[in-house]
Amino acid sequence: MHTHLIKSPDELSETEIQIILTNWDVEEWNHLTPEEFRKRFEHSEFHLLNDEDSGLLSVARINFKFKVSINESVYDIAELVGFITVEVLKGYGKILLGLISENLRGRNIEAIGFCRRRTAPYYESAGFKVFRDKVKHLREKKGDDWLIPKEDDDIVALTLADDKIEIFENISDERPAYLLF
Repeated sequence: MHTHLIKSPDELSETEIQIILTNWDVEEWNHLTPEEFRKRFEHSEFHLLNDEDSGLLSVARINFKFKVSINESVYDIAELVGFITVEVLKGYGKILLGLISENLRGRNIEAIGFCRRRTAPYYESAGFKVFRDKVKHLREKKGDDWLIPKEDDDIVALTLADDKIEIFENISDERPAYLLF
């Protein structure tokens, strides 16, 4: 039986934090203590798909310290990040994405995620709209400069309202979006 849990960083056990960090495999975070982890991600909630026999199957973080400025308007849009499945190709990721989407919609929270070109079909097959090649129209503050994020290619509309979908479809070099943290 699968269970969907939503936890604040303070509610995560040390074992859950270790499993998350191991599967995220971000070198600079691998040695975070539970206290450092909780502080670093204090503006987030974690969605976990658990199984009573197997334990943690899939996890994603929703970052609430995230805003997007487009056409001089600022939008509070949550960010889906750190989405992983412990065992791939079992369908656990799609189950969790559906549960997250349902939960956020029920709370009237709009959210986007980012992905690489090769993973966009996965999100589309899970029923999400993907804005292809739109990351190149984003700007992210690094020091005194606004740079284009280099890790991803596409934007995933997890729970965007129709008016925001239109806005994201129309970002371009002439009308870039600015990521505000």
